[in-house]
Amino acid sequence: MEQKRGLRPGEIPCGAMAFIARGLSEIGSGRIVLTAQDSRLVSVEREERIGGDTLFTARVGKPDVACDGHLPEKIRQSFRDLPYGQVIITLKDGAVRQVERLTRSRFTGLDGEGI
Repeated sequence: MEQKRGLRPGEIPCGAMAFIARGLSEIGSGRIVLTAQDSRLVSVEREERIGGDTLFTARVGKPDVACDGHLPEKIRQSFRDLPYGQVIITLKDGAVRQVERLTRSRFTGLDGEGI
């Protein structure tokens, strides 16, 4: 029986990158959020904002973003060495406007186990 391999710290598998790339090609305005816990990818969220002219115009498909290339490498670089936190990719008018890295700190041994 083949064992399922766990994600290595800082790794974004090609399947997750394909989901991110699909979002980048389909979302006009919104964001894609990658969440790290113990330096491992635990979720990818996709949020699309529809309003203004977007409500009245037809969506024109954009070319797919491959698993390799400049933008996926920038996303992987932002995610590397992120123990707890998020990488937030913000899109506006169908283009990536910014990539943010939010780092969270865990404190143990206080009144509770973690914050």
